[in-house]
Amino acid sequence: MSPHHRLRAAAIMQPTYLPYLGYFQLMTAASVFIFLDDVQFARRSWQSRNRILTAQGELMLTVPVKKHDRDTPIHLIEIDDSQPWRDKHLAAIRHAYGKRPFVAEGWTFISEQLARERDGKLTDLTCGMAQAAAEKLDIQTRFVRASTLAAGGARSEHLLNLCRAVEAEEYVSPMGSADYMEEDGVFSGAGFPARFQPFRLEEYPQGSQPFTPYMGFVDALMNVGWDGMKGLVRG
Repeated sequence: MSPHHRLRAAAIMQPTYLPYLGYFQLMTAASVFIFLDDVQFARRSWQSRNRILTAQGELMLTVPVKKHDRDTPIHLIEIDDSQPWRDKHLAAIRHAYGKRPFVAEGWTFISEQLARERDGKLTDLTCGMAQAAAEKLDIQTRFVRASTLAAGGARSEHLLNLCRAVEAEEYVSPMGSADYMEEDGVFSGAGFPARFQPFRLEEYPQGSQPFTPYMGFVDALMNVGWDGMKGLVRG
């Protein structure tokens, strides 16, 4: 048993479209992974978009969503399929990665995932894709959506309530949250253990130099395949 799993650890992240490798690294450190889908949707965020690497540089792919009130939570946001965004994303991915070594297995996965949830909820697409990728990576964690837990509170208090709702004994967080969590003082005040995990940036062959980090996971998938990704995610 790895030392990370001595305590039942919960990780909490907003659902993300084509999440980057750090998202999956966090999953490997947790017994329970909670999709934070009960907070307000932010239009220009990773909740509905991510980057791939093309010969011309980075390209942003965005999932269009239907009109909604400003304070609508992520889990109620609906995909707008009146626009042919799926075909555009697939065409862009094929154009960017058509000559990469693992395009066949990558294409099979991405095209299957983008065939799902037409005019459905954004979270069914994003959470579904993240869970399907985790399964391919043999990540053994339980997935829960925050919207099913009815845990109140704001900011860190909400995160602590979510941890308690899944009976976690420890919170594992990306390093980027350390400052605001320290400022809130909620976890330390409650005596609830919190651990911060930095993103391990490991370079892999992208077919161009210099290495461009933080791309959507499809970039690593097309370049090194699922087996190669397992090494990048587990370290």
